[in-house]
Amino acid sequence: MQLELFPFEALEEAERSVILRSIRNRYWYIRNLRRSAIHQGQLRRHYRAVEVQKKRLLMAGVSKRYVLDFLACCRAQCSRYKHPFKPCKYCATAAIANFA
Repeated sequence: MQLELFPFEALEEAERSVILRSIRNRYWYIRNLRRSAIHQGQLRRHYRAVEVQKKRLLMAGVSKRYVLDFLACCRAQCSRYKHPFKPCKYCATAAIANFA
């Protein structure tokens, strides 16, 4: 059992969806940047931004398993919202509001 030293940060539904959309958007940039020495700074910047948002979700009480599955879904180029409309194996089946 983990000791809670401070209360969780409260996130509203709109804030959660903005954070998740931001993470998905950053991973789009990460996938589409060329892997060369010129773009390493841009890649690190996007990864750091994702890390900040991930920590914010975890501090808000979102389960670690949900966050990791969501990140795996972003990395897998999931087509849940695109033409074949086939969710990947990491897509959450529950609504965004059901984080716990």
